[in-house]
Amino acid sequence: MNIIIVGGGTAGLISALMLKHTYPNVNVKIIKSTKVGIVGVGESSTEHWSDFCDYLGIPKFNFIKQANATFKLGVHFKNWSQNDFLHSIDSRYTQMMGDYFLIYGHLISHNVQKLQSPFYWTKGLELDNLCTRQFHFDTFELNNYLTNICKNRNIKVIVDDLTHIKYKENNIFSVCSDRKEYKADFFLDCSGFKRFLTKDRKWKSYSNLPVNSAITFSTDEMDEYHEYTTSTAQEYGWSWSIPTQTRTGNGYVFSDSFIDADTAHMEMEKHYGHKINITKHFKFDTGRLEKAWENNCYAIGLSQSFIEPLEASSIGSVIQQMFCFLHFLPAYDMDTCNRKVNNIFDNIFDYVQAHYLTKKENTPFWKEIKNNLKLSNNLSGYLEIWKNRLPQKEDIHTSWGLFGALNYIQILYGLDWFNRDKIKKEYEFYNKEQEVKQFVDNIKEVDRNKILTKHNNVITILKHS
Repeated sequence: MNIIIVGGGTAGLISALMLKHTYPNVNVKIIKSTKVGIVGVGESSTEHWSDFCDYLGIPKFNFIKQANATFKLGVHFKNWSQNDFLHSIDSRYTQMMGDYFLIYGHLISHNVQKLQSPFYWTKGLELDNLCTRQFHFDTFELNNYLTNICKNRNIKVIVDDLTHIKYKENNIFSVCSDRKEYKADFFLDCSGFKRFLTKDRKWKSYSNLPVNSAITFSTDEMDEYHEYTTSTAQEYGWSWSIPTQTRTGNGYVFSDSFIDADTAHMEMEKHYGHKINITKHFKFDTGRLEKAWENNCYAIGLSQSFIEPLEASSIGSVIQQMFCFLHFLPAYDMDTCNRKVNNIFDNIFDYVQAHYLTKKENTPFWKEIKNNLKLSNNLSGYLEIWKNRLPQKEDIHTSWGLFGALNYIQILYGLDWFNRDKIKKEYEFYNKEQEVKQFVDNIKEVDRNKILTKHNNVITILKHS
């Protein structure tokens, strides 16, 4: 079988590597345009990146060096609620009784935050201290790294600018440039927002998300890298800050119903306290294709969906979408695959929307969200259930989904959404207070004493309690 992947960005490279690894006899080619650049908006991953590396046998140490990567423990939310909070799935806090998250029941009942002091590390690396499966990285260096892996694994990368498509009985027969025609049995559209192969497909808009524009910019490399992505609620949206080993990636996601790009630029200069140079400004329509797979073409990455950079779901969704596709490709089961893919992105949409359940109303933008945000049916249903209890694993069933009950607990807890009296009543029913309190106190004591100092080429983590 011959498969052509149109697009040589992160989505195309990941897709090619996963295809070739799973089905070595498939002939995989990538056609990379000279005119379509890397979007490079997000420089952050979820834990699914580690799943990808493990699946393909990619050494994380090599990735960290080549992609200028830094460690990520989670997302630090600033100014979203009365108190700042961290979304970080620390396995020590996931102790359960049945389907009940006992530790979080204790924390929320007593209004106690996990130990969430700042985490920092310097440029030295020692993988014995690698305590996370998430990373920040330089998108352009990551692209170079993955391209070299593709070439080493017998995946041909062709640089050419495609101009048109030839069809035969509703299937794509070939893709063509001004100088050459490329034939294949199957095609993957990884051409990003251009959607070279899928621009005529039906689009399902996630119009309920309140932002639709973004500016991006870089600032200097941090002296000590945060081990988290910073997400700060601004006047008309939110901004991010992501440390890599050579620079800090930043952006502001906002609603152009309230401000334009120039005003957003000025707001960021005020926030950062110095002049900044905008590298990209773009608008987006959050949503997904109604069908990722039609005939002999599968859309993935930005060709398939865009939900917004919050929670860094783009790369993770590419990986999960490919795992789904690889599962159904041998049987050519389009219908089941499409249904599962739609569920993946509806899951992300619901979870991202939950972040806007904030009580902020200090600007017209946040006041509009607080009073008029229209929630999806899925999210409304979840919230109705969670009025009286904590989210449970069984509440959310999404094959290859990115977010579940633990993720919702983190965000809703940070936004002070839960009715603490009802959560406390549920927690007390288990009658485990003394054991749980001692367990939590022990975790906090370990964290307070865990201060690693810089020594030669060893990672430095400074935890300030």
